[in-house]
Amino acid sequence: MKTVLVTGATGEVARGVLPFLQKEFDLRLLALDPPGDDPRRVQADLLDWDALARAMNGVEAVLHLAVATGHSGTFEDDTFNDCRFDVNVKGTFHVFETARRLRVRRVVYVSSLMVSWGQGQGLHAVKQHWGGEDDVGELLVQGDAQPSPVGTYALTKALGECIASYYAQAPLSSTRYAEARPLEAISLRIAAPLDLEDPNLRRRPVRPQQVPFPDLAQAFAKALTVPLYRYEVVTIVGDSSRQLWDLKPAQRVLGYRPAYSLDDLGVTFADPFAVAEQ
Repeated sequence: MKTVLVTGATGEVARGVLPFLQKEFDLRLLALDPPGDDPRRVQADLLDWDALARAMNGVEAVLHLAVATGHSGTFEDDTFNDCRFDVNVKGTFHVFETARRLRVRRVVYVSSLMVSWGQGQGLHAVKQHWGGEDDVGELLVQGDAQPSPVGTYALTKALGECIASYYAQAPLSSTRYAEARPLEAISLRIAAPLDLEDPNLRRRPVRPQQVPFPDLAQAFAKALTVPLYRYEVVTIVGDSSRQLWDLKPAQRVLGYRPAYSLDDLGVTFADPFAVAEQ
């Protein structure tokens, strides 16, 4: 069973997917919180090189979920944005560089749908203007589209994708890294998760791109195991009749197939850009 280090292991996304992933992988759970009773838990700060190396030593892959927490993706504040750059950008650099030094084979970088948020907003506006005509209604934002981040959170996640791409391409021009072989790296731009066990699921509107936790876990598991021949970017959103983002790259690279259709869950749909958390 493959040993996987999960960063940000006490966050919302991790809490939703770990029950599924622990069936397929030997997990090591990194978080800032004290370990408590779970023997898999390790306490480490991504900005602490030594602690991160101890946590990562001996694993075969990393699922990098950790982000600066405390506010949603739309929140803007100078102090918190400084924290975002420290954790989301510098911390991601530490994860990839530590993985390189320890010869970890693969890092799955969990990015955000907000990296292509600008294109999504533009396409949504076009569809609204034209009233969903057939030739417009079938248009989707490409699952590996060029970044168009909206907000500081999205900017830090786009920079994280740059870091992932850099380490996947074996920068042989640098003397420091001349001995390095490329990491296997993939970035997953995920939508906000949807908890199917939430008792209020059908009482409040759901954004049509939200992705159920079982489908998100499926995408993570495949990203940790499928053959990778180059750096890839894929988008993971929920399946719905109001889909705006294309799943073709996820299907091609991961073999990802959503098990749930949001339309079949009996939910009501909100504006896809009502709250931009992921």
